[in-house]
Amino acid sequence: MFKTNLKIAWRSLWKHKAYSLINIIGLSTGLIACLIVATVVIDELSYDHQWTKGKDIYRVLSINNNVKGNDKMPVVFSGFGPSVKKDMPEVAEYCRVSVGKDRLQLGSYKEGIALKAMRAEPSVWNMFDFNILQGNPKQFVKGYTNLIISKKIQQQYFPNQDVVGKIISNLPEYGKPKQYLITGVIDDIPQNTHLRADVITLKEYKTSDNVMPESGYFTFEPSYILLKPGTPVNAFSQKVNKWYRAYMGKKDDYSFELQSIKDVYLRSDFSGVQTVHGSIQNVYIFSAVAALLLIIACINFVNLTISRVFNRAKETGVRKVLGAGKGQLLVRFLSESVLFFVISFLLAIFLYPFLLKPVETYLGHQLVSNLYSSAFLFITVCGVLLVSVCTGLYPAWFLSRPKPIVILRDKVSADIQLNFLKKALVVGQFVISVAIIGITVIVHNQISFMSNKDLGFDKNNLLNISYTEWGKSGKAFKQQVKQISGVQNASITDWYPSSGAGNMSRTVLVQKDKMDVYFIQGDADLPLVLKLQLKTGRLLNPQLGADAMDSDSLMSGSSKETLALKAMQPLLITNYTAGLLEMKLNSTTSKFEGIPVGIVKDFYSESLHNKIKPTIIQAVSNPQWGAMLVRVIPGTEKQVLTNLDKLYKQYYPDKPFQYNWVSDQVNEQYKAEFKLQQLFTFFSLLIVFLACMGLFGLVSFTAEQRVKEIGIRKVLGAGLGDIVGLISKDYLRLVIISIVIATPIAWYAMSKWLQDFAYRIDIQWWVFALAGGLAVLIAFFTISLQSVKAAIANPVKSLRSE
Repeated sequence: MFKTNLKIAWRSLWKHKAYSLINIIGLSTGLIACLIVATVVIDELSYDHQWTKGKDIYRVLSINNNVKGNDKMPVVFSGFGPSVKKDMPEVAEYCRVSVGKDRLQLGSYKEGIALKAMRAEPSVWNMFDFNILQGNPKQFVKGYTNLIISKKIQQQYFPNQDVVGKIISNLPEYGKPKQYLITGVIDDIPQNTHLRADVITLKEYKTSDNVMPESGYFTFEPSYILLKPGTPVNAFSQKVNKWYRAYMGKKDDYSFELQSIKDVYLRSDFSGVQTVHGSIQNVYIFSAVAALLLIIACINFVNLTISRVFNRAKETGVRKVLGAGKGQLLVRFLSESVLFFVISFLLAIFLYPFLLKPVETYLGHQLVSNLYSSAFLFITVCGVLLVSVCTGLYPAWFLSRPKPIVILRDKVSADIQLNFLKKALVVGQFVISVAIIGITVIVHNQISFMSNKDLGFDKNNLLNISYTEWGKSGKAFKQQVKQISGVQNASITDWYPSSGAGNMSRTVLVQKDKMDVYFIQGDADLPLVLKLQLKTGRLLNPQLGADAMDSDSLMSGSSKETLALKAMQPLLITNYTAGLLEMKLNSTTSKFEGIPVGIVKDFYSESLHNKIKPTIIQAVSNPQWGAMLVRVIPGTEKQVLTNLDKLYKQYYPDKPFQYNWVSDQVNEQYKAEFKLQQLFTFFSLLIVFLACMGLFGLVSFTAEQRVKEIGIRKVLGAGLGDIVGLISKDYLRLVIISIVIATPIAWYAMSKWLQDFAYRIDIQWWVFALAGGLAVLIAFFTISLQSVKAAIANPVKSLRSE
């Protein structure tokens, strides 16, 4: 029976090639897109689930209670882990772990290779799982920074070599080179972890780093703790905070939260500390997109199948007359539906590997969870079969419904007008299409707003030489840089755009609330290089020695509690800072020891996700370390870079010349939004394509069903426009209804999305008018393709007796 139904279904597909082709293209497109998006979603959800102790590993978050509304920080006192392990029996282990870039001299690459390094301590082996291939890296060798390389790094830089015991050096940005001892080789660290890295570096901490600070300076580091199985997390968090208050003598300056390692990737965004992070919001968006793509493909199939009831009516009637029951007919038509899905799924499986690689290249990392895993494949096959049965059930029932007497008397044609279900499905398709088009336009407008907004400084043609220890030669090097043809000006600075609100901060009392004021330190040329816009007063003057404090008098460290200012030192403040702190030009303030000599227009030191911060610019004479910002004349970029490289190697032959354009660094802050825009553009085109394919098929069958009516109208004098309008009006009415429904849905969704930005666009009415207009034009063009064909057909052929 199954074989017979399958054979008949295949013959039916082959007989109606145009109908079959539309269905298969629509279904396979929807399925392949759904599979690719589902792969990305499942991979995103798999992050940090591979650790065997993962359910008990937590990252410690700190909250500064001194500052109202201060955000959580993914760092904690360096001594927090050792202290809680000593005092809390619930803690099984701790480990200070961060990920950064180390430039190591590997193989024959004397200039060094920048690798992602997981910087940890020996206790990392007790918390995370790594498959050791060579050596005994768990045995820490003192006197060196222990280096454990991945299999990929060994094969790439030390092919066919026993690397265990090798000593290599790094090329540091500042300080003296360190020696690394390779103690082992491990399997590649999985890509689906926020601790993604190429190598692991281990060091031992000093005794002073393993105790909690009571006052003065404190070092913050990303830290993880492993709780003993069964420990209630909420109760333990309360216990930790109570312990800290007792330790600090009831001082409630900081509090702590525990974040499960399985939530770190998707439910946190600390770009300054955590380089690898995702967004649970994007997971929801992509999941919805995958579902919508599949839904539209299924809607097309249902509509096209129901539309063919007129063509299949006599077949159904004859089978019923010959004794076929409703159940048999149901199975017969359902087998045809399943066959469509099976063929489309096999085509999607064939295309999957060809599309997966470009997606991985676009995302920048390998997708660990994909269709090639047995569990994923099994769930996918079961899901496709379930969807095929559910999708084909109603069309199969609809095709098996007419009574034989009605069919044989040719009365069924009256029942195949656009019924409520078909109208609802068409409306549903275009609701999705209009909403996606509107969302795409709004995302584009927000990104355009961020890219083109006046940031208060000129980001264009501004070169950033990466953080370097300049030493005593920094001032001389800078003067030589300014002599290079094409260079307008240069400045050594501890801060550069996109690196944060400032390089230091100080907590002050503002209207009974405490808040952080951020300091930017650089030489006196910094305001000129940034092209800050002066509102009143004067800029810092590099010719005036009093404008800059001696770099030797600066405190080292990055405490948020203390900042040394030279008495009566000239300061530059932003307009927002002047108003907030009630600071006046050339007058001292009780909050700071310096004197404001100029007020500049507000500038955005961070991304537009964050509100502008109170900012003070402080000049430093002869900075010993920092970045260098170089203002370049447009059109001379290549020449300047060549000369800068030569000059840098003369002054700092042992350091790599690394640079970025500030405009690229600023845009990098919105990398996720740029990718979201590109994805929405692609998905909107794909969804509109699927909707148009379904509409094209429906119009084709409508024209076929009304062929005699069209012929009579043409004989009676109807023109091309009349015929096109006759077929188009019903469908265009449905598209207009779709616009009305989609508009509030898209507006609500994007209002929520825009809340993540401190500075954002207002959603304008014309966005939805544009989306609706595009949908109407696309639908009308699709309808017209088939309507014109029907209108220009010879009426003699359509009216000829069958």
